[in-house]
Amino acid sequence: MKATDSNHRKRIQKDFEWLGSHPEEKQKYKGEYIAVVGEKIVAHGVNLAQVIAEAKQLSPKPLIAKIPEWEGSLIV
Repeated sequence: MKATDSNHRKRIQKDFEWLGSHPEEKQKYKGEYIAVVGEKIVAHGVNLAQVIAEAKQLSPKPLIAKIPEWEGSLIV
């Protein structure tokens, strides 16, 4: 495993944990896709391709999540 792969996994894990521990952030974006980079929501919207494009300007592999309108999460 390359060091960059390991660093990427650690960053994604940290972003995933941050998202899980901040339900108030998820409440703001119900029904939307969000992109998380560096423990911060950097893009959001209903158009997945647009959210990915915006987020990739900041990171080549952002954490992308779909926030359902009901309670819970679906990570894509």
